[in-house]
Amino acid sequence: MQSDLLDRVEVCRYFGGSRPINPATLYRGIRQGRYPRPVKVGPGSSRWLRSECELALRVMTEARR
Repeated sequence: MQSDLLDRVEVCRYFGGSRPINPATLYRGIRQGRYPRPVKVGPGSSRWLRSECELALRVMTEARR
C-alpha cells in the first residue's frame, strides 16, 4: 500500500508534470476543492492517496469537454 501514498513533492509533480505545481498552489487548490485532502500519517507528516489524485485529475480533464 505504500506505493499508493504520495508525499507533497510527488503530488506537485503528479499534477504539474515536467513543471511541478508550487506547494502553495496545491494547498490553495485543496481549500477550493480542486485537489484531494491529505491523510495525516504522523505528527507533521501527510500523504495523499494516489487513487484520489488520479480521480481529481480525471475530473479536471473531463471538465474540459
